[in-house]
Amino acid sequence: MRIMKGRKRSGQAALEYVLAMASMLVVTGILWVFARAAVHHAERTESLVTADCP
Repeated sequence: MRIMKGRKRSGQAALEYVLAMASMLVVTGILWVFARAAVHHAERTESLVTADCP
């Protein structure tokens, strides 16, 4: 009975590590999307500011 209980805890810890890693990857992906959008917006603003037309 103790062996099964230990394996269950080990599986739960592994699952928690996997979920934590997955959530970190999702957060990193969302931050990357926001950073990419900010860079695109900055490039567009710079293009509009340096345009020849008044």
